Amino acid sequence: EQALAYGELCLELVSLIGDYVELPEVLLPDVSVPDEINESDIQDTVRAVKNLWGVDVGPVPSVVQLLEANGVIVMRLPKGTDPRVDAFSTYAGKRPLVFLSPHVNDRARGRFEAAHELGHLLLHPDTEPGSKIVESQAHAFAAEFLMPREEIIDQLPRRIDWPRFHELKRHWGVSLKSLVYRAKTLNVI
Repeated sequence: EQALAYGELCLELVSLIGDYVELPEVLLPDVSVPDEINESDIQDTVRAVKNLWGVDVGPVPSVVQLLEANGVIVMRLPKGTDPRVDAFSTYAGKRPLVFLSPHVNDRARGRFEAAHELGHLLLHPDTEPGSKIVESQAHAFAAEFLMPREEIIDQLPRRIDWPRFHELKRHWGVSLKSLVYRAKTLNVI
């Protein structure tokens, strides 16, 4: 409830600021995803947003800066927010807002969290949060956004190789957990 109340205040603030300041144009791809989203739909959506934003191959630079440069307002929830609230996203009219956890101090996790919320904005703009399927799809979006299948699959080790995973962690800017999980979901390990 506290996080939602904070979100409502921020919606009002963004609306007010928008009356006086020219905010960046909202630039999100107009994608239509089916009710039953599959891996191919997620890959197509990632490809559409990266093409629209001019994101080169390789590691994605700052996810938050990308969001903000393309009209998405990104804010941190207040420090006293219940730690069970990781992050959430919503729209203020046509302006998307992403609220990130104040409890995440790990850069890799923060990048994944921001990409996860971008996935919700594109794949589930009208869906109630909390569904395991919806969360799984947003996780898959974030994984594809930060570690594209076509770019990373040949870099992943075929067995647990911690030195190699640490190299990939530094290169891609993601956590070891994300890398191992990505290797598993891509059937590399």
